[in-house]
Parts: sequence; structure tokens; C-alpha cells
Amino acid sequence: MATETSVPPKLSVAAVTVAALTAVAFWSLKPVFISIIGDRGDYAEVYVVAGTISVLSSLVGALVLRRRTAAVLRGGRNSLSGVGSAAVSGLFLALWYYGFYRALYGAPKVDATIIAFTWPLIAVVAMRVFSPATAARLRWNEWLMVLASFVGAAAIGVSNIGAAQSGDSGEIVWAFVAAVGSGLYLPFAINSTRSFDRVVGSRPIATFYAISVANATALAAVLLALWVSGHTLRFYAFDAQVLLVCGLIGIGTYLVAEITWTWAFQEYKSLTLSSLPYFSPAVSVVLLYLLFDEPVRPIAIVGLVLILFSNLTLHARHRSMNALSLSLVATVYVALAAQVLPRDVLSSVPEMAAAITGLFAILAGFTLAQVAGRRTQELDARATVVRRLIATDDEPGKDAADELLQDLIELEYDTTAEGKESRALRIKRALSGEAGTRTPAQESALDAFNGWLSIHLDRLSLGERAALWLTGLGSIVFVLLLRGDSPLGNAGAIVFAGGAFLAMFAIRDYDRNNIHGFSSQIWRLEQGFREIGKKYYLPSEILDSGEFTAAQVRDGIRTRDGDGPIRVVESLPAGRGFNAFYLGTAALVILAVVLMPTAFNGEIGTSVAASAPRPGEVQAAPETEDATVTVADPGWPGASVTAEVLKGALAAADVTVEVEEMDHVDAVAGMGAENPAVQVHPDLWLQNQGVAVREWVAAGTIQLSEHSYTGTQGVYVLDAAGSERVLTEAEDLFDPEVSALFDSDGDGRGEMWIGPRGWASTENLAAWLDRPGHESIEGESYSATIFKARLEQEAASGRPLLFYGYEPDGIHEQFSLRRLASIPWAADQGDENVDVHVAWASALAETSPAAVRVLRDVDLTDEDLSGFIAAVDHDGQEPEEVAERWLAENRERVAGWGRPGE
Repeated sequence: MATETSVPPKLSVAAVTVAALTAVAFWSLKPVFISIIGDRGDYAEVYVVAGTISVLSSLVGALVLRRRTAAVLRGGRNSLSGVGSAAVSGLFLALWYYGFYRALYGAPKVDATIIAFTWPLIAVVAMRVFSPATAARLRWNEWLMVLASFVGAAAIGVSNIGAAQSGDSGEIVWAFVAAVGSGLYLPFAINSTRSFDRVVGSRPIATFYAISVANATALAAVLLALWVSGHTLRFYAFDAQVLLVCGLIGIGTYLVAEITWTWAFQEYKSLTLSSLPYFSPAVSVVLLYLLFDEPVRPIAIVGLVLILFSNLTLHARHRSMNALSLSLVATVYVALAAQVLPRDVLSSVPEMAAAITGLFAILAGFTLAQVAGRRTQELDARATVVRRLIATDDEPGKDAADELLQDLIELEYDTTAEGKESRALRIKRALSGEAGTRTPAQESALDAFNGWLSIHLDRLSLGERAALWLTGLGSIVFVLLLRGDSPLGNAGAIVFAGGAFLAMFAIRDYDRNNIHGFSSQIWRLEQGFREIGKKYYLPSEILDSGEFTAAQVRDGIRTRDGDGPIRVVESLPAGRGFNAFYLGTAALVILAVVLMPTAFNGEIGTSVAASAPRPGEVQAAPETEDATVTVADPGWPGASVTAEVLKGALAAADVTVEVEEMDHVDAVAGMGAENPAVQVHPDLWLQNQGVAVREWVAAGTIQLSEHSYTGTQGVYVLDAAGSERVLTEAEDLFDPEVSALFDSDGDGRGEMWIGPRGWASTENLAAWLDRPGHESIEGESYSATIFKARLEQEAASGRPLLFYGYEPDGIHEQFSLRRLASIPWAADQGDENVDVHVAWASALAETSPAAVRVLRDVDLTDEDLSGFIAAVDHDGQEPEEVAERWLAENRERVAGWGRPGE
């Protein structure tokens, strides 16, 4: 008889879960850290500083662990293998770190976060390819989950590409690069950890060495790529707070998060634990919204829950797969299909739909009665088999009967025909008796067993199953195509689909005796063990299914791995919490798709963005005076203060207003949409806008204030080192001796700051510098905050600087600057002098006429804007504070805005 051993859990579930949650917390905080840094550091600078801090911290850790470090240095082949795998892992980490930062700086943070965190899906595939001992083979339905999640991520990316006016929206591609890098790094990191573990004898410490080498490799790879591409690092605006945040990123995210997650993944493959990383983008999105008012578009919400659901389905492949859970999975895809399939296209053939659904109802009812009856018959026959098997053993210990009952349990839960046949033959041989002579008890038991086995192996025929599924799926498709335009019609079609799937999968449970479908009957099947005084017995895969609670196994359950010895399991990882959350997520996906409008672009790749529930439909704007007016804050000081001034002026007219920070490109695209997500732009430089915006203005889609102030722009110079003598016109810049004056990095080319990414002036200056013969000057694009910090440092050190500038701007009062030339605009775009207006979407006249009356009369002057900018840039005041003081000093003037006759 096999011996029984009591096997305690290898590790505390709580310890591993805390480790994984630590990783999730730091991953979730990364977009928040980036928002705190803001425009004081660009993506390359932030990564390089954080990565350097991470590597330095690893060096300190290696010194603290100097004995283990010495062992690694003397580890020979194992250490070389660990370093090699870690280096490959580091190359993929470089894609993750660089790509994610670049996406966060160049694309909407919410979308970038959601797309980048599809990395666990890629990791599941990569683990099977590069570290097969850690991951199981994926089945076809699991590959479907991988594809479904990427469809959700791709929808977000495609929507983002069509939402902006410039090519900068292509930065969302870097989120996909980040996902690929992070997904591929994990198997190599795990392989490296195993190699180091053979040297140091501690998996957590081995993980530390693996991640440290990977981080060092990633930093070296990114620095090499920046050097090859000629990217100069600019740290002019870095301050103590930025360095502190970079330290938190480097130590918390690069070291602590990666070490704890890699270690936890290897130590305990709990399915609940495997789902934890997918909460990270959800937490990030919530934190960005709560802390920084980052916009969350409906498509981002739908994409998030779809990605989360697909991941949970993928990692729940060993969990409950009963009729209810399978029906929810199938209904999710029906709900998604309902957003794509047209409506009322088969209105001329309702009789065909009625015939198919009627036939399905008849077949489903008949088949369900058939398989349910067979299930009842089988349970009765099994009870007889158990009694007769026990009666064959006359020994007091009943060990022979115990083994027969174990084989019976294994036969019932085996999912393969070969396995069932093998178990059945084993039982029959045990009942054959010595020398082929059976006792009456054995003869009776064998007859009962054969009768039960014939019922147990009986299945619906292929024709019966095909008829059921063809009519069921046909009914679902017809109902979807016949649904009306009302929300109730859409919801009704999905409810019908859910009910049809539930009926078909319930029949499947009965037909296959699915343990997940009849978990409540497991203890009834165990009664034979109780009668002979033995602990219950279950196959190990059934114990791992998550169907049982800790209370149900408190007395211990026997199990066996393959042909190994019997062991007693006295505790299990929690499973029902996971199942409840998983099924709730499926329901959430369905509700999100049915009830939430999904943002699509009118034409992908164009500059026109439209927000609608589905392609071709327009969501109606609210027709109420109480509608909230969204004023964009595009980020430069004059616009930020003006946005707050408009908020105060509109609030005085009883208009509900919110100011939302966003990129200028997104703001103007939002105003031009059919259903404007942004109603007001506070500081629109008219002649600088692209063709699409000027067409919107000409067509009346975007309205302008009657008054404007004049902005002046061009190429400016901070003179030093004799630059005023040799640089008198723009063409002088391309004289090598002159351009050398502006070469700060020693590469033989002078630098010019051409403006932040996304501005029309930036694009025109970049095109000008790309012309043949202009190679001696290279354009650099980064935030205005970094530029102004650099301007201050260059002025203090007596070095010249070449840059794009505009007036009014506070820098002209701080420094002695010279205007060199106008911007070489493309045809029909831009001018030296620009009319700067308050702009708003024409739809605002319907939702808030009072707001339009105020906005039409706004009359800010050049002097007002100069004062705004100086207060923010020079005096360090907040835009809200500046606007509040200005409104108090100009109370009568503001009161005249929107007043009839004024």
C-alpha cells in the first residue's frame, strides 16, 4: 500500500502575495511619478537618472552581500550562464523602460498605461518558448484570449492615432514596444535566477543579481542608442524633487518591483497571484484621474476591462470552467460583436429567425432532459458500485476497497478516453480474483461496475451536438442582426445570447460529467471512503481547481501526483474569491460594452476626431444650461492663467466650468469634433494652426472672440561670445564658424531649440533645418520648462543660445534677447505677427449660451498677457493665484463681458 505523508505549503501565501502586491504598487505609481516630474525632465533624462540610481543601488547591495558576490564572481559556468541570460533580459528591459517613458511623454498617459500593461500576455507566450519548465502549453482557447486582449489594446492605439492633428500621436507605438520588451524580459530573468541560485543557494538573492545585471545592461543599451542617435541629455530643469522621484522610480520600480515579482512568480504559481499585475493599469488610471485630472476616455475604460477579463480568463485555465463561467465568457464576445454588427439588416426575414430560435428551444429542452436523466441514472448506478466494491474486501482495514475507490475516482475525473480505459481495466483486473476465480461478491461488483461504466461513457452523438450548437449560434446571430436601435433592444439581444449559451454549456456539463459543473456533488461521490473510515481522496488537478475552501479540507484530503505516493493536503490557496472576482469582471465587461459609449475616430489617420458610440453614429450633446464647460489648459504660462481667468468670469455668469490640462493638439482636435469633448481654448494662435483648424474656423465649427491680442514670434538669440557681430541674419547660421558658437555638445553642429513637440512652429522649424545646406544646425525639441532653465544657465555662464521665441513672454524682461528672423513657414501657414483669440466650439451656443456671450467679449491685451507670464515665470506664482488677483483688480472690466450693449 502507498504510504501517506503530510505536506505543508512550501511558502506562506501571504508572503508571496505581499511581494507581488509590492511590485504592482510600484508599477501603478510609475505614471504618477511621471506626472509629478511633469515637463522638468524629458523621457530620456528621466530614465537615465532613474536607471543610474538603480544600478548604483545594486552596487551597494552587492557590497553588502560581498560574500555572495564573491561566490558569483567565482561561480564559473553557472555565473556566466546567469549573466548571459540577465544581459538578454536587460536588452528587453531597455525596450520596456525607454518605450514606456517615451509613450507617457508623447501620448495620453491613460492609453499608454493600458497598452503597455498588456505585457503579461506576451510573457505567457514567451515563458513557454524561452522557459518551458515554468509555463504550461497554451490551448487554442487561451490563444484566443491573448488575441482578444491585443484587440482591446490595438483599439485604444488606433483611436489615439486618429485623435490628433500632428504625427506626434504616433508616439503611442512606443507603448506597444514597451509591452513587447517587458513580456520578453521575464523568461530570461527567470533563467538567470536559476543559474545564480545554483551559485548562491538563495532564490531571492539570486533574483537580486539577475535583475541588477539586467538593469545595468538596459541602462548601457539605452545610453548607447542615445549616443548613436545623437540625442543630447538636458538636465537643466532637474531639481531636488525630480531627483527624489527618479530615486523612487529607480529603487522602487526597477529594483524592488522587478525583484519581488520575478521571485514571487517562481515561488508560488497561484492563479490569484498571476492575475495581480493586471490591476496595475487600473490603479494607474484611477490615480492619474484622482490626482492629476487626467482624462479617461470611454474606450480606455472598455479596453481596460477587456484586457483585464482576457488576462483573468487566460490565467484561470485550471479554474472553474462550468456552464456559468463559460456562458459569461461567450456573452462577452457577443457584447463586443454587438458594437460592430449592423442593426435591423434582416428585418425582412423575421420568420427565419423565429424558426431557428424555436428549433433551438425544442432541441435544447429535449437534450437537456436526456442528459439530466442520464446523470441521475448514473449517480444511482454509482452508489450500487461503491457498496459492492466495499463488500469485496473482508479485511478490517479495508485497504483493498480503498484502492478500488481511488481508482474509481480517478476514472471519473480523467478527461481522456485512454485514461478512462486504463483505469477501468485496472479495476476489472482487481475484481478478477486469484487465478481468474471470482468470489460472488467480486462477480456482483464487476456486473455493477460494467453497468455503471456503460452509462458513464455514454455521450451525445456528433449529430446531436452539431444540431444543438448550429441552431443555438444561429439564433444568437439572427437576434443580434434583428435587434433595434434602443438600448433595451441591444441589452435584450445580449441577455438572449447569455441564456442560450448557458443552456448549451449546461448540457455540455451534464454530457461530460464536468466536475466544475457539479462541484456540490463531489462530497456525495466521496461517501464510500467515509463508510470504510478513510480520508477523502481526490486527484491533484481537482484540488487545484479552486472549487474548495479551506474549511472543506481542514480534516485533510488525500491526493497523489501521477504515480507518486499518496499525500495528505491540509490547506489550500483561496479560490472562491478569485472565481467571484473573475465572474464579476466578465459581467463588468458586458455592462461596459453595452452601457458605455465607445470613442471612435471618424476617419483613422485624419485630423478630424469624432466621439460616438460606434462608427457612423453621433452621440447627442446635452441640451441644458447646466452643462459643464471644459476649458483646456495647454500648458504655457499665458494660456494657463487665461484659462483660470475664463473660469472665474464664466462662474460669475453662473456657468459650471472645469479647467483640464491637456496637450494643445488634443484641445483643438476636441473642439473640432462632432461632439466636442473640449469646449474652450484660452489662447489660440490663429495663424499658427494647421489647415484643418483654419477650415473649422472658416466653417464656423470653431468660434473666435471678437477681440484678440497680437503675438509675435520668430528665431531669437541670446548673444554672447561675439555672436552679435557674426550673426546678423538667418543665413549666417549655416556658416560653420557661426554655428560652432552654438555647439554645446561638441558634435560639430550648433543647436537650436525649436519648441515643444506638437507645435506647428516646431514642425516648420524642423523642416527648415532639414533642408540641404542647413546641416550645421540641429533642431532640439523638449519642454518650455527645460528650455527656460537652460536659458537661465546659459545666460549666467556667458554662452550664446539660439531658440524659437514669442512675445509676450516673461523671458524678454529677464534677459537681453535679440530677434534674428521670422519662422520660415510653409505656404498658407503662420506669420510673424499672430492674432491670439479665445476660441470655443460652436456647439457651446446650444449647451451654454451664457458662456458664449462672455467668451465673445473677452478682451485681454498684450500687457495683460505679459503680466500673467512674468508672475508665473519670474515670480513663481501659481496660475490660479495670478488669475484671482487679476480678476479682483479688473472687476468692472470683467463684468462687462457678456453684458448686452457692451
